[in-house]
Amino acid sequence: MLALFWKELLQFGRDRALLLLVLWGFTGLIYLDTRAYDIEVKRIPTAIYDLDHSPQSRELADRFREPFFIRLPDLAGEEEIVPLLDSGQAMLVLVIPSGFGRRIIEGGGAAVQALVDGTISNGAMVALGYVEEIVSRYERTIRRITTGQQSGTLGAVEARSRVRFNPNLSSDYFVALTELMTVLTMIAMLLPAAAMVREREYGTAEQLLATPLTPVKILLAKILPMTGVAVVGALLALWLVVQGIFAVPFQGSLSLFLVATAIYVFTAAGLGLTLAVMCRTLAETVLLILLVLVPILFLSGSWTPIEALPGWMQLLTYLSPLRYYLDVSFGIALKGAGLSLLWDRLLGLSLLGGVLFTIAALSFRRSFA
Repeated sequence: MLALFWKELLQFGRDRALLLLVLWGFTGLIYLDTRAYDIEVKRIPTAIYDLDHSPQSRELADRFREPFFIRLPDLAGEEEIVPLLDSGQAMLVLVIPSGFGRRIIEGGGAAVQALVDGTISNGAMVALGYVEEIVSRYERTIRRITTGQQSGTLGAVEARSRVRFNPNLSSDYFVALTELMTVLTMIAMLLPAAAMVREREYGTAEQLLATPLTPVKILLAKILPMTGVAVVGALLALWLVVQGIFAVPFQGSLSLFLVATAIYVFTAAGLGLTLAVMCRTLAETVLLILLVLVPILFLSGSWTPIEALPGWMQLLTYLSPLRYYLDVSFGIALKGAGLSLLWDRLLGLSLLGGVLFTIAALSFRRSFA
């Protein structure tokens, strides 16, 4: 077993292409994906059509500023609205009707109109949420000025939010960790699968079966060294990129995180070996892994919340090992959760890993029967 462990590490070190892929994946790829992918909607192109030209309307218009809005030149006529939205130059047009300031001074109700380009529905919903929040805060400010009372004495219900684990709502926290898990999934599946397919291509798989080792020990010799490589790579990415560049805090136990990562890598490696047994060349293996990687990511809850999926698809999420690891990693890194809160996810991940490894072992035995 030790001789096979050392053989796998030597072969990995001599494969420059695979070595560069692992180094790039755990450093440059995570950095670029996190910088390029921003889930926050900012710099919304916005035009104001002010029909009132009062101090009150100008104060409301001035609240639409960077970083969430980019102010375009104010519109001079209603006929400019539709071409501006149709051309995509503006995503939001705010129409302030005439008499807006007078109605506010008199204490009556004053309405504004928000016209949003709904081509990108998610961005449109976020833009409308920004508008509602700005108008609501403006309304509370006006009421305090006109009545001379604090908002707490007006009889209205006011929601006061407190954000935990990510007070600044920085998307880097989520994206950097998610990209680390995505790269870790790909590497964990690819490394042992590539080692197995290499044995087929070189014609040495039968020689391994002729040794005193059983198929289970041969597969363990493929998985365990690559598990160590993947865990070291994840630790490197955590220190250099996630914490070093994006300043994502790590609140929990590093040892528990490494143990969870090792279990997850073992599980993903079992899936990779199962796929490798079906393939004859490395190119086939890579294509099949990429094909399987997409549903693993979709069903994990990293791209779409599990609660938003159809009922039958929510059941399929239990087959994605990344679902368990996602909860564990975010719980340890951002929430500081311990084993008492995460034991059920780790147990589910371990059971899934055992099943996948068993399937890989049986498939490997049958392929040479």
